[in-house]
Amino acid sequence: MSFSDHKITQFTHKITDLPDQPSLPANELKARFDSSPEELRQAVNGICDEASRLEARVEGIVVDTFGDTIDREMLSEELAAELDAKATQAGLAAEQQAREALSGRVSALENAVPQKSEMYFGTYTGTGSYPRTLSIGFTPKAVIIGHKDGLIADETAVYSTLMLQGYKTDYCGIVSNGFTLYEYKYSKLNYNGAQFYYIAFR
Repeated sequence: MSFSDHKITQFTHKITDLPDQPSLPANELKARFDSSPEELRQAVNGICDEASRLEARVEGIVVDTFGDTIDREMLSEELAAELDAKATQAGLAAEQQAREALSGRVSALENAVPQKSEMYFGTYTGTGSYPRTLSIGFTPKAVIIGHKDGLIADETAVYSTLMLQGYKTDYCGIVSNGFTLYEYKYSKLNYNGAQFYYIAFR
């Protein structure tokens, strides 16, 4: 059986052949409506079956003729050039994906590995005025401030603190080239005449 055997020259029943008010019983009328799609389904299925058989025959012919491998020399120049172009594109895409994956892994590794930091020590004497900015020559990643007597924060006063870059409290924050102390009812970080030490991490 060939593909031409599955051609539909005409449907057995056409809806247009029915009168405007058909007098057929309901089951026969339903059968007429179902007949055309069923013929089409059978024809399409037959074509698919023939195509599968043809594909198998062609594959057998290729294997019998060329073995398991088709060499480049068997292809036309146009087809070989097209395949080369696609292979090049695929190679470039794979290389780009590998670069992006490597970049992501490097970034993750950089974030996971602790970074070295330089520490700078300094002192200042409180003036009692706010805001007060202390310039240290660079923008620190973190600053630790402590009173010379080692007083720590309690419920009534703040004599020591830790500042982190990008995070500002009510009484202190890191700014460009240093840090700033702000007026706050509990803050004693710029208490007049008091001696403070700080460690700045670069």
